[in-house]
Amino acid sequence: MAAAVLTAALTVTAAGCGDSRDYAVPDELCGVAVDADTLAPFLPDGSKLGRRTYDQGPESPRCEVTVDKKRVLYISGDVVTPDVDPFEVKRRSLESMGHPAQAGPPLGAAARIADDGALAVKACTYKGQARKFVVLVDLVPDEPVPGDVEKRRAALDAFLRSYLPHALDHQGCA
Repeated sequence: MAAAVLTAALTVTAAGCGDSRDYAVPDELCGVAVDADTLAPFLPDGSKLGRRTYDQGPESPRCEVTVDKKRVLYISGDVVTPDVDPFEVKRRSLESMGHPAQAGPPLGAAARIADDGALAVKACTYKGQARKFVVLVDLVPDEPVPGDVEKRRAALDAFLRSYLPHALDHQGCA
């Protein structure tokens, strides 16, 4: 009996030993500078990080992040006209992400943080025209990280505050 307990304990310990992040957390995602410290909470343990940009047109950048070929993060940006209400357009997406709520300062009413994603909107000038830039962050794994929902929501808020100014600049939306 004692041998079986010891064997089970060693098996659990050994399984935990393999968990690690064998890749560097990037400071750039698909052309947009990111603060690695605000990105790191969403990246699970694994051996290889991948990034892929989707070509949805010049006003709609898309980026996917994978770890060991499993999608863990999807970020989209859209330049829209001032009359578009991104919160209404993306309402179902936000609801499917779980309990969207207004972000805290400084994003406030311009962002919603959900359990598994977030949406932020910023008015800007794009090619000489008044526009809005919309960023949607979608955590897509079966088991998103961080595992604790409150920590994940706080991490999403911190990531958006850091990412949005860089995404605006990269998009040419001043």
